[in-house]
Amino acid sequence: MIRWRNHRRVLLAVRLLAETGVSTALDLCFLLGKALHINPKAGSVRRLVYGTLRDEYVVRQLVEHRSLPFVGRGGVRVLTLTEDGKALARAMGVEPVESDWERLVRLHAGEKQTNHAAAILVAAYEARLRGWKAEVVPFDPNRTPWFQPDLKITDPQGKVYYCEVETRSRGRQQKWASKREVNLIAISPESRRAVVQFLRAMSVSGRATDLKTLMSRARTGDLSQFWLEEW
Repeated sequence: MIRWRNHRRVLLAVRLLAETGVSTALDLCFLLGKALHINPKAGSVRRLVYGTLRDEYVVRQLVEHRSLPFVGRGGVRVLTLTEDGKALARAMGVEPVESDWERLVRLHAGEKQTNHAAAILVAAYEARLRGWKAEVVPFDPNRTPWFQPDLKITDPQGKVYYCEVETRSRGRQQKWASKREVNLIAISPESRRAVVQFLRAMSVSGRATDLKTLMSRARTGDLSQFWLEEW
């Protein structure tokens, strides 16, 4: 029988990673908070995710950790189940789904484009935090080579948005020229305004948000909006 520190919560964390496919420590804290009916920012939750899952010898054989660079956070902690972690999930009756990070690596060069991968993962988390569903790189490149959005999000009313996550503030005409409508997720208010201005000049309509504003508002408890402007 497993007897490491907080072993019941460790098993819950492994199960949640396997069931949902979330990959950030932020997502896992959020899910653990819901499951345990406590604040996801509580010290006990953060110690488990950022400490126990990484430091204890047996536990760190179950969950692999990496840090991706991300502007404004100093890095995004990414968690994935190892083969031993997946075996443990199966022993609990859960067949692990492909994780967000695994999809980014398989379909979107996540290991090479780490800044972009981090932004996509944070965008997915910010959507889920607001009660939306989020699916990273929701495409099959063999079936739709012309349609490869970064993120699919679905609001509580069931409306679907296929999104482009932009880490640049410069508009790229070739990328946007064929689009009738854009769902833009930028990094900062400044980059959002710059790309929106570019899109308006091209007569491309859409809506936009930025991660810096979403994160700032979430810290104050304001989860009322995801999209910040529409034109």
